[in-house]
Amino acid sequence: MKQRGWFWLIFLILVVGLLAVLATRFNVAVLLADRRAMLEPILGTVGFVVILASFIILFVRLTQEMRLNQLQSEFLAAVTHELKTPIATLELSSSLLRQTDLSPTEQDQLWKSHELELGRLRSEVEALLEAARWDAKAVRSKRIEIDLEKWLNERIGAWRELLGPGATIVREGDALPGKILADPKMLDLVCTNLVENAKKFAKGKPKVTLRTSYSGTRWSVVFRDEGLGFEPAESKKIFKRFYRAKHSAPYSISGTGLGLYLAREAGKRMGIAIAAASAGPNLGASFELSGKATG
Repeated sequence: MKQRGWFWLIFLILVVGLLAVLATRFNVAVLLADRRAMLEPILGTVGFVVILASFIILFVRLTQEMRLNQLQSEFLAAVTHELKTPIATLELSSSLLRQTDLSPTEQDQLWKSHELELGRLRSEVEALLEAARWDAKAVRSKRIEIDLEKWLNERIGAWRELLGPGATIVREGDALPGKILADPKMLDLVCTNLVENAKKFAKGKPKVTLRTSYSGTRWSVVFRDEGLGFEPAESKKIFKRFYRAKHSAPYSISGTGLGLYLAREAGKRMGIAIAAASAGPNLGASFELSGKATG
C-alpha cells in the first residue's frame, strides 16, 4: 500500500512538472506575440497548478488514512487473537479443575497451565497499557549509574530461563569496564523484549549470542539470534508501533507488534541507541544497543 502510494505521488508530481513546463512555454509564446494578452493564460496556469497540487495533497492524506486503517485492523486482529487464546485456555482449565476425579498430577499440570496463561494474559495487557503510556509521554526515565558488566552477568541467568528448556545463551566479546547512566527498569524492559523476540521467532530451540565490545568510552551489546530474521529493508520499520515483519503473518506467530516499539522508546529516553540488522528471512537477526559510558 505504501509503495504504491509513493509511486502515484511521484507520478502526479512529474505530471504537474510537465504541465508547468508546457504552460510556461505557451505563456512565453503568447508574451512574444501579444504582451497585453499575457495575464489571462498565466492566471489560468496558476489556477490549474493549484488545483493539481490540491489533488496531490488530498491523495497523500487519503493514502496515509488507508495505511492507518490497515494498521489498526491488523492490530485489532492481533490483539483479539492474543487475548482470546489465553482466555479460552483459562476457561477450559477452570472447568477441568472443578472436577473431583482428577489425580494430584493432573491437578498440578492444570494449575501450571493456568498460571502460564495468566502470565501470558498479564504480559499482553501490560504491553498495551505501556504503549498507551509511552504515546501519552507519561513515562519518564529515572537514570542512575549502573555497572553494566555486573548487571549483564546477573541478568543472563534470568534470560536463559525465559528462553525455556533446551535454549542456549552465550556471552562473547570484551568486558565492559565502564559504568552507564540508565534506568534499571527500562534497561531490563529493552533487553527482555529482545530476548523474548529471539524466543518468539526461533526456528527450533532458541539460540542467542550476547556479544559485547568496549572502545574508549563507547560500549556495545549485541543480541544475535538464529531465528526467522527479516528483510534488510525492514530494519527500521520493525521498531514502528504495531508493525509486524512481512514473513510473520498476524496469526502464525503471536504478538501485537509492540515489543520492539517499546524497546526503542525506552532506549531513546535513556540515550541508548538501538539498531536492528538481518541478512534476510530465515537468516537470524541481531539487535545492537550502544551508548557512552560515564567512566
